[in-house]
Amino acid sequence: MKKRLILPLIFCALSSSAMAQTTAIDEMFEVMSMERQMAGGFEAMLPLIDKLSTQLKLNSEEEQELKGIFRTWYNEDIDRAKIMSEVKKLYAGVFTDSEIRDIIKFYQTPTGQKFLEKSPEIMKLSAQIGMQEGQNKQFKLSDRLQPFFEKHKTK
Repeated sequence: MKKRLILPLIFCALSSSAMAQTTAIDEMFEVMSMERQMAGGFEAMLPLIDKLSTQLKLNSEEEQELKGIFRTWYNEDIDRAKIMSEVKKLYAGVFTDSEIRDIIKFYQTPTGQKFLEKSPEIMKLSAQIGMQEGQNKQFKLSDRLQPFFEKHKTK
């Protein structure tokens, strides 16, 4: 009889702990304006489309058309709910409920709000810095790849 009672109690305790953490993560995502952060991530990708437009020698109308295709893809094809669910699992696996609550407290401060407000622009500029450095060192990658391609060209 005791065994029958203990298993459901353990399950309930574990479930309520996981539920509390999920609720905290949901609250954190709300405070973080995670949907807006995801949109900012998309906007950070736009310089790549600008670069592609330049490489393809598109005029401004064609460039806008290309950006429209990417926006439609993002808005209609990307399953943001699925992404959010997976990201929540990541947070749940890394942070305790208490740590999530600490993160929420930070994001509720003026500094935390400024961090959230500025993050999309920082991501965009960071991506541009990384792209520029990659372009500047592209010749080194080419030099490093050359022996590999020579070694494997007969296969």
